[in-house]
Amino acid sequence: MTERIIEIAEQSAFLNLSNNLLSIRLKDGKTAEIPVGEVQCLILSNPAVTMTGALLAALAENNAVVVISGKDRLPIAMQLPISGNYIQQERFRSQTEAKLPLKKRLWQTVIQEKIRRQGELLQKLHHDDFGLLNLAEKVRSGDPDNIESRAAVIYWKNFWKSSFRRDRDAADSNMMLNYGYAVLRAITARACCGAGLHPTIGINHHNRYNAYCLADDLMEPFRTVVDEAVYNLNPENTYIEELTQDIRRQLISSLQGKLNTADGMWKISDLIQRSAQQVAESFQTGEMLLRYN
Repeated sequence: MTERIIEIAEQSAFLNLSNNLLSIRLKDGKTAEIPVGEVQCLILSNPAVTMTGALLAALAENNAVVVISGKDRLPIAMQLPISGNYIQQERFRSQTEAKLPLKKRLWQTVIQEKIRRQGELLQKLHHDDFGLLNLAEKVRSGDPDNIESRAAVIYWKNFWKSSFRRDRDAADSNMMLNYGYAVLRAITARACCGAGLHPTIGINHHNRYNAYCLADDLMEPFRTVVDEAVYNLNPENTYIEELTQDIRRQLISSLQGKLNTADGMWKISDLIQRSAQQVAESFQTGEMLLRYN
C-alpha cells in the first residue's frame, strides 16, 4: 500500500474527512483528496491550517502521525495513535518489565548498525570509512566504552571535510538535519505505536522530559538517510537562510525511498516498522531478536 508523507506549508488550508478521504482545500481554491489509509505522516507547517476533529480521529484510527511545525518550520509537536496494536497492553507490560541485559544487547545491535551505516556512507562519499566499519565491530553490550560518541566525532569530522560541528542552532546544514531528523522521529514513533510499544519507554534514552525515548533509540541507524540527503543538497555546507519548500520536499522524499539489505531493497518505513516489531518480540520472549541484515 502507498504510504505518503504530506506537508501543508505554503498556503492556509481547510482539512476535513469526506467519505474516508483526507480532503484538502487550499486558500487559492485548489482541492485534493487522499485516502486516509495512505497517510503515514501529515505535517502542518502553515499556522493558518484548520482541520476537523473527525479527520484527526480517522488519522489516529489508521495509525497516522500528525506533526505540527513552529515558526521556523521545525516540528514541535506530534499526535500519535494510542491503540496501534491489538495486544498493546501485553506489549506495554513486557516493555516495562524488560530485563537490563536484554536492553543492553538491543542497544549494542542498534549502535553497531548505526556506526556501520555511517562508515558505509563515508566510504560512498569520500572513498574511506575512516575506521568506522572496524569500530562498529568493537561495540559491546550496552556500549560501555561509549564507542557511539567516538564514532560520531570521526564521522562528523570527515563528513563535509570542513569545520562542521553538529549544532542545532547553526544556520547551515544543521537546519536541514534538524528537519529531516524530526520527520524521521515521527515515522519511528508511528512504527513503535504500530508494534504495540510505548514510544516514551526507551532501551537506552531515558531523559525524563523526552516523550519519544524509544523512537530516538530506534531511529539511530536510519539517520544516515537524512545525512546523505542533506549532503547532496548542500555539499559545501554553506549558509542557509531558510528551509525552503524544495528543501523540505527533498528531505521528505529521501525518507520515502528504499535501502539495500541482505533481503533485497526495502522501503525505509518498512525497515523501521520491522525493527520496531522485532524489538516488541524481543521484549515478549526475552530473546534478542533485532536483526538489520
